[in-house]
Order: sequence, then C-alpha cells, then structure tokens
Amino acid sequence: MAAESSVISSSKALQVLATTSVVITILFFCYSSRIYYEISPNDGPSSAFPPHLYHQSSPFALERACIPKRLHLAQRSNLMKNEDDDSYSVNMTISFQLDFDACRNVAPIVVYGRGVWIDGTILVRADERKQFNYTSDKSQGLYKSDWIYHVELPHLQAGRVAYWYQILVKERINIETDGATLEQRRLRNPSLPQQRIAKSNWYTFFTPPLPHMPTKLALVGDLGQTINSTKTMHHIWRGTSGPGVPISHVLIAGDMSYADTDPIRWNSWFDLMDPLLRSTPLHVAAGNHEVECDTSNLQPFVPYENYFYNPNRIQDAYIEAVTKEYKETLWRRSCATPSEFTGTYDYGNSFYSYQHGLAHIIVLNSYSNTSKGSVQYDWLEHELRFSINRSLTPWVIVPFHSPLYTTFVGHVNEKQSLNMKQAMEPLLCKYGVNLVISGHDHGYMRTHSLTQDGQVDPSGESPVYLTLGAGGNREHHAPGYRNQEQEEWVAVRSLVDYGYGSLLLRNATHASFTWVRNGVDAGGVHDLVWLENKHYVP
Repeated sequence: MAAESSVISSSKALQVLATTSVVITILFFCYSSRIYYEISPNDGPSSAFPPHLYHQSSPFALERACIPKRLHLAQRSNLMKNEDDDSYSVNMTISFQLDFDACRNVAPIVVYGRGVWIDGTILVRADERKQFNYTSDKSQGLYKSDWIYHVELPHLQAGRVAYWYQILVKERINIETDGATLEQRRLRNPSLPQQRIAKSNWYTFFTPPLPHMPTKLALVGDLGQTINSTKTMHHIWRGTSGPGVPISHVLIAGDMSYADTDPIRWNSWFDLMDPLLRSTPLHVAAGNHEVECDTSNLQPFVPYENYFYNPNRIQDAYIEAVTKEYKETLWRRSCATPSEFTGTYDYGNSFYSYQHGLAHIIVLNSYSNTSKGSVQYDWLEHELRFSINRSLTPWVIVPFHSPLYTTFVGHVNEKQSLNMKQAMEPLLCKYGVNLVISGHDHGYMRTHSLTQDGQVDPSGESPVYLTLGAGGNREHHAPGYRNQEQEEWVAVRSLVDYGYGSLLLRNATHASFTWVRNGVDAGGVHDLVWLENKHYVP
C-alpha cells in the first residue's frame, strides 16, 4: 500500500529543530565477520567502504533501538513539467526501518530542504507504516520484521538539484487543540516539549537529471554481501561524485541480498550498502533469490515486495501462493531460490516503468507469467506502444533477471527464459528497445545488436543484450562457457573479476557503455563501447 504522508511547510520549522539541537558526533559501527565473510575470512576487512561512512546517529538518542536504519532512496514518479514555467518536478521516496518492539508508539518525521538548510525546511510526517511476518527453514520460527516506512517527498525540483534530509523519531501523542495537531502547534510555539527520542544524521541526495541532460546509470546484478560486493558498490559510490557526469541512480537486475529465506540477511545487506543507498536512488528487479516462499503459506516474494518501493507503482501487488504440487517440481523441492520458476506476481514491485533523464526504463519480472495475454505481457505491450516519447526520452532500456541469450554454462534453456523469449522478444525488437539488461549468469557478456532470431543486425536497430551478473555474490563466477570459441553474436564475454556496468547516455543519439572491473588494471575498465541510437525521433 502506498504510504500517505502529512506535509507541513514552514520556515519556522528551523526553530523546532533548534530548540533541541545538539552537537552531532559521528558514530562508527562495525559488522560481524560471520555475516559478511561469505568468500573467505582471509579477504581482509568486511567492507570496502571506509568505516567512517557507517555512521548512524548522534549519541543523545534516548532509545537507540529507534534510530532510523536501512535507509534507501528511490525515484517515485516521472518528471512532471510545471505549468508556470519550463521547470520540472519529481517525487522521491525515502525508505527506512524502526525496531518493531521498541518503536511501536512513535511518529517519524522526515525533515528536508533544498540548498542551504536555513532557507526553508519541510516536515513530512510518516503516518503509514508496514510490517510483515515470515516463516522459513532459516527464520528460527516466526520472524517479525521491523516497521517499514516508505515516505514520499513530493514536488521536488528536478535536474540534479541537491536536497538534504534527516529523520526525526518522536513519541506519538494524539492531542488536538482548535483543530490543530500537536505538531502544528509546535511549529507555532517551539517552546512546547519535543519528545524526540532518536534521529538519523543529515544526508544529501540529488534529484534525477532533466530529459535533455547527460545521464549516467550504474547497472549491476547478483550483488550479494561479500567483500567483493562492497568493492562493486564502493566503485559505484565513487562514481556518484567527482569529475564528469555523476551516476544518478543504481539499478540491480535481480538477486540483491542472497538472503535465501534468512530474513536477518536482508537486514545485514541494507546495513552493508548503507553508504551508497542513503544518498543514491536504487531501483530493483526481482531475481530467483527474491522468490523466498514463506513456508507457512507458500507465498513468494514476501521480503522483496515489502522492503522496496519502486517508481510509478500501478497498484498494490497481486501475488498467488505456490501450490504444494508445484513446489515439489522445483529445485530441491523448495521455492526458496529456485533457478527455474514461474508464478503469479503482478503490479506492486513486480514490473514498472519510469523516466530518468534521457532514458525510459521498463523493469520486468522474469519469474511472473510473461506469456502472451498475461497481465505483464499486456502491460508491456501497452507501455512500449503508447508511453514512450522518443523526443523526450530517446533511450529505451529493459532490465529483468533471467537472460534471453547466454554464452555461459549454468542457466541454459531455463523455462522462464524460454517463455519470455518466445512471448516478449518480438515486442522488444518491434518497438526499438536499445538495451536489455540481465543478471543470473555470474559473468559479463555484451552481445552485438541481435535480431529476433539471434542473428547479428548490421543496421544496429535491434537490441543489445548485457549480462551483468558478476556483482560479487558468494557463489563466485559461472562455471565456464558453453563453447570454447566465442559465439559470433557475442561481442565481449568475461569470467574475470567482479564489477558493474556504467552507462552514460551522452545525448539523444550516442551513449557509451563501460564494464568497470573491481581490479585496478587498466583503471578497472575492461570493455568500452560506443552505442548509437537508431530510434531517436527529433
């Protein structure tokens, strides 16, 4: 369910903050090697991020359990052109969690503003929260998630505009006088007690680029939570600042945490990735490691649907439980992380689209029904046919987890890939999709432009397929190649090192793609290619 928020805007909000301001002391917290050493205890530190980036709150907090944690950002809407001028606005989402037991009676407030913070402050009170229960072979009984908040920040100025934010946690007191809530009364009278019990640090983020601006995306799959995972994310983090066009958001093509039905590992994954995700928007696709059926009712995708809030959600998710008979046909007779799987998961975080800078991005779900006439198929066809404006967002990118083409051993001719290829590949070719992004195979592959029958398209009008499943997870690389000699339709393939893809859409007609390795040789660059958009409509 979409979170509903009450918005209070006032320059006097600064006084509310000032009455209880304290000197912020950065806290350092470390992580258990038991959680993060999934490759080898000899790999060194448990994270490639510098320790000082893992700060959480100032030490005055009366209830440390109520410190906001697992922060991550997402774009919530497309860019919206304002009627009064040529500027654009956008809605964003800040997601975070509060402890289930200690924070039952609290009222979190997101404080945010643009530019210099004294110029104006906006308060968004989080009135809606969600929580889920989950049972699995690894959950040691019934697991109760923490309180999950997805707070909307509406009508922000788009165009790489800097915003700062902080999350305050206060006691929930339901007092009204003259029709005014207690919070509104405090804005008028800052001397009223605050009942603040915890807060996050101040953080910053940038709104999405405008349609005409150069746009850089970080693309990765099969990330996990190893030292190699953090090297990948740290390299992405470095790309969000510095010279040149900065990375404006991260897209993971499935298999994020490798929790594999252990709910605690979702928590540790968010904690580990905190330095990047609290300031850079994250959008995700469902992979097979997100299936994670609840063993009590065989409901799939439970943590995935609850923890994220992807852009332009069409409606609440519709998810059908897996039948016992179908579960018996899956790998190890389990629907925890089946490599081959097809269920019914429509809307919610399953499939969605959004515009970001020069790109129109359409995220699909390999593990929900993709056959012709399915909900997802009909939605995709409508999206490709009616929703794309090539003069505004000339580049069309389609991410999903299970690749339609593979040069690797391991996931050959899996049912969900064959079904998706048969039904949806004709749409991808017909409507001029530029790039298809996948993971699943733990390696790097870039194809040539390929026609529907898998032949190289010399005109370059057909999609280019990227497999980016070498994010760094504990399962290492794919076991090898299907053929010793590289196939003619493959441009580049590699099972060396881990890394991510950096896609720079320079303008409406030209882009550059770089496979950025975690290694230091050649500056980390393994593959660099220029792409030409043959479908731009001036």
